[in-house]
Amino acid sequence: MKHKFWILLCIVGGILMIVGSATGSAYFYQYLFNLALPYIGPEFIPFVSAILKVLEYIAYFGGYSVLVGVFLILINQIRLGKIIIMIATSFGIFGLIIFATIWIVGALNITLDPMWQTILNQIYSLFTFNSGMAFGGTVLAVVGKYGIKKPGKEVLVAEEESSSRSQDSKFCPQCGATLPARANFCNKCGKNFD
Repeated sequence: MKHKFWILLCIVGGILMIVGSATGSAYFYQYLFNLALPYIGPEFIPFVSAILKVLEYIAYFGGYSVLVGVFLILINQIRLGKIIIMIATSFGIFGLIIFATIWIVGALNITLDPMWQTILNQIYSLFTFNSGMAFGGTVLAVVGKYGIKKPGKEVLVAEEESSSRSQDSKFCPQCGATLPARANFCNKCGKNFD
């Protein structure tokens, strides 16, 4: 099976996220919706609300959603599995970015515009940063997700060519040599096929 290492990384990441209680926050998605509301046309509000609700549920189940994504990858639904893992880990990655931003702003004594400082503080308060396992699991799941690649066209063409080659050939029953399908004798051991 391909991608064993990367799938294992996603599984370990998902388990660490479960153990570390890495889950998305409904408040975060509501906060995002409230920020975007003035810029959304009234006809798109139900659509945006539904999308945020789906994202909220996938992120809320965190590590469990990662494991569902791994299952989808194992049954060859690679693209859908990777999307679910991305959504499940996005809350944690965003939390890491916010944590790093707050730390850098504080360490470098950067003065932000009061509006941006308020937004940053509000978003920061929506995250809990008490579990290294949650963040570690999130990082492992993200790295694993990026390691899993969907087979490209060249791989599929090579597989088709090798299968067509095997149909156009036969094997010597005596020595096992691969021979053209029309061969009457083995070039290797001399066995006659008549």
